[in-house]
Amino acid sequence: MAPSLPGPLGLHADQPLRVVALGGGTGLAALLRALKREAGRSRDPWKLTGIVTVSDNGGSSGRLRDELGGIPPGDLRNCLSALTMEDSALSELLNYRFKGDGSLSGHSLGNLMLWALADLSGDWVRAIRQLSSVLVTVGRLFPSTVVPVTLCAEDMAGALYVGETAVGSCRPPLARLWLEPPGAEPLPEAVLALLRADLVLLSPGSLYSSTISNLLLPELQEAVAISGAPVVYVANLMTEPGETSGLDLETHVAAISAFGRVRMSAVIANSTPLRPDMLARYREEGGEPLLARSERVLDIPIHCFPLLDPEAPMARHHPDLLNQAIRETLSRL
Repeated sequence: MAPSLPGPLGLHADQPLRVVALGGGTGLAALLRALKREAGRSRDPWKLTGIVTVSDNGGSSGRLRDELGGIPPGDLRNCLSALTMEDSALSELLNYRFKGDGSLSGHSLGNLMLWALADLSGDWVRAIRQLSSVLVTVGRLFPSTVVPVTLCAEDMAGALYVGETAVGSCRPPLARLWLEPPGAEPLPEAVLALLRADLVLLSPGSLYSSTISNLLLPELQEAVAISGAPVVYVANLMTEPGETSGLDLETHVAAISAFGRVRMSAVIANSTPLRPDMLARYREEGGEPLLARSERVLDIPIHCFPLLDPEAPMARHHPDLLNQAIRETLSRL
C-alpha cells in the first residue's frame, strides 16, 4: 500500500489525492500511463483527471474537424487508450488506422467512434464517459473546451503561424501565443477539476501546442491559481525540430511561466544519457537532449531522475520510472 502524502498538500488519510494532468498528444498519454496504477489500485487510489488540448488541426483529427465540425478527437482517443487498465482487443481497435487510398485512409477507428458518440449524444463529456466504460479505464478525461479553437503564434521576427501544425514548424522563441476565438469558454468540468486539485501536473510533449495550449484559456489559469495546488512540470526528454529547436530547459520553463501564467513548484527532468546511436539519429533531425544544468531554474527546483525507457527505439519516458519520479517529487514538496 502506498502511504498517504501529508504535509504541504494538506491531505488526510481518508482523502484521495486529486491529481490533474494537463497536456495533449503523446506526452499527456505517457504521463497518464505512468499514473494509472495509482488511480487503479484497490486501496487509497488517486483521483486522476486528464485535461486534453483540442487545437489539433492535422492528420485524422484535422480532417474530421474540417469535414464534420466539432473538436478534434485524436488526443482524447490517445489518452483514453493510455488509461485502459489492461491491453485488450478493444484498446487495439481504438488505435487501428485504416489503410489504402480511400476516404477512410489514415483515419483512426477510435477517432471515428468518439466523434460518432459525441454526435449521437450531443455531448463530448458523455461520449468520452461512454467509451471509457466500454474500455474499462481509470480516471476521468475532459477536453479543455468543446469550442473548436485554433492555436496562433507570432515569432520574434513578426511571422504569424495559424493552426497547431503551423505552430509546430515555427521559429522559436515566440513573442505571442493565443487561441482563436479569444472568448472560447472552457469546459466547466475541467475548471472544477482544477479548482479541487491537490496536485497539477504539466505533461511533456510539444511545448507550445500541447503543454501550454490548455493554459491559454484564462479561466483554467485562474483555476490553477485559486486551487493553490503545487504545479509540477514533467519536462521533455528531447527538443523538437522546429517548435523547440535550440531551446534549453530554462527557456521551456520561462515559456510556460510567460504564456501559461502559472507558478511551478518543481520540474521533473531526465538524467539518463541517450545511447550514442539514438543521439546521432536525433541530432540528424535537429533534436537535442533536454537536460538540467543546475539544481534550480528560474528559482524553481529541478528534480532529476532516470526516466528513459531503455528498450524503446526512440526517446520515451518509461512509465514505471516516471511514476517513481512523481512520487519522489511529491515527497519533497
